[in-house]
Amino acid sequence: MSIAFPTLAQQNRCYDNTKISAYKVCPRSYFLRHIQHWRPSGVSLALNFGLAWHDGQDIMWKYAQKFNVADLAEMSAQAFNKTWQEKDLPLVPNLDQQNWMAPRTPQVAHEMYYQYATKRWNMLQEAEVFAIEQPFAVPLPNIPNCWYIGRLDKGVKYNGKKLILEHKTTTAYAIQGNFQSYYVESWYTSSQVKGYQFGGNLFYQNVNEIWVDAALVHKKVHDAFKFIPVAFSFPLLEEWILGTEKWVGTIIAEEERYEATGCLTPDMFRKNEESCFGKFGPCPYIDICRSVADPTKLDSVPGGFVEEKWEPFSVLKLDKLVQELVV
Repeated sequence: MSIAFPTLAQQNRCYDNTKISAYKVCPRSYFLRHIQHWRPSGVSLALNFGLAWHDGQDIMWKYAQKFNVADLAEMSAQAFNKTWQEKDLPLVPNLDQQNWMAPRTPQVAHEMYYQYATKRWNMLQEAEVFAIEQPFAVPLPNIPNCWYIGRLDKGVKYNGKKLILEHKTTTAYAIQGNFQSYYVESWYTSSQVKGYQFGGNLFYQNVNEIWVDAALVHKKVHDAFKFIPVAFSFPLLEEWILGTEKWVGTIIAEEERYEATGCLTPDMFRKNEESCFGKFGPCPYIDICRSVADPTKLDSVPGGFVEEKWEPFSVLKLDKLVQELVV
């Protein structure tokens, strides 16, 4: 008779920026996405474009010193295509699909890779890449078996500095400077970037800065890229870890109350009705919240949603990493 031991994912509570941010915005939307595991059905074009862009950038930085600009851009575009097709998205969209996707299309991405390789060529040749897609797990000091997790896109040594590069795509276009100022400035207060810096220094000591590697996605402008260097002082990082720990403690307390009672009471995972409408439109869960006081009473997953668990622990393959850190 074999004994089934719990996996590390079951032994440990893991929270990433996505989960914590969701709770900060609205505890009820957190409950629907991360406790009920409901997500809107259909394709998140922005998310999938970003994922495909990342995979192309892995090729770009890994092989930059072995190929010329044209070949490097083509290889990166092929990596983009592979991820794009895996998401059931068309490589050659028809007219209706182009209208829906624009500017996030494979054709735009392919031109962007060529322009990126051209504009970043000197750095690509001179930088020493020491990490690609490195997962990290930061133990939260005062919460046993609890980890803040994430992944670092690139670690490079360049001009005497040790940098973490984070690839981001945006459609926040501005005539002057290509990028909207609010987009650039948002990274200087970003909790996510603080997590990158903290995680980066956990694995690679003396990381000097986080460089947000912003790429503009636009119908006509394909050569707009901007490094946004960010470095937080130790007091700000200490503030971040304590604040993150407090938020995670609040989430855990609510989760444990729900697990203990087996039902959603009115004071659990309360709705933040101030966040029902944001800069990207209404919350995807707004119709559920408008019509149902207790979504756990529903007989099935609501129309327009699918059941899909958010599992960054498994996606980032953190079992081995956490085991090493615990030992």
